[in-house]
Amino acid sequence: MFDIYDSETVVKIYRMLKKRCDAIDKFINNHSMYYGPDCGEFGSIEVFNNIIDLMARKNQLINLKIIVDRAIKPLNENVKRVLFIKMNYNISMSELCGILEMKERTAFRWVERAFADLTNALNHSQYREKLKQILQDESWIKQIHDSVRERREAYKARTAAMFS
Repeated sequence: MFDIYDSETVVKIYRMLKKRCDAIDKFINNHSMYYGPDCGEFGSIEVFNNIIDLMARKNQLINLKIIVDRAIKPLNENVKRVLFIKMNYNISMSELCGILEMKERTAFRWVERAFADLTNALNHSQYREKLKQILQDESWIKQIHDSVRERREAYKARTAAMFS
């Protein structure tokens, strides 16, 4: 099952997917040009296997984007708007307030609602197991997930301390 940490992670990594796929393409192109079939140090089978592994990894990232796009499609227009802004721009909450023309507390509630709706959509997706596997396979995604969890847990602890 997905939770709010997973949803925020997916939103954070979404904008990075194209750049990662482009980097994989560039690496494959360079790898095949410089270490092609006539390479001495590396065997052609090893080069070929590296290229296949990279292509499979790129395919997973493309699948991740498609799964997230499908999960977002049926959501409420306001939720989609918030998620679109969060997924495509690395902006602060105050900048988001300016874009949405609302107070910070209201924007915060909208963002939390968007993450909750996305969590629900991901949990009901027919591709949820595939998505879970992709999120676990990519170490860079795991690092982002861990930082999201740490930040959210610290916020909960600070909030709990303020009201106890």
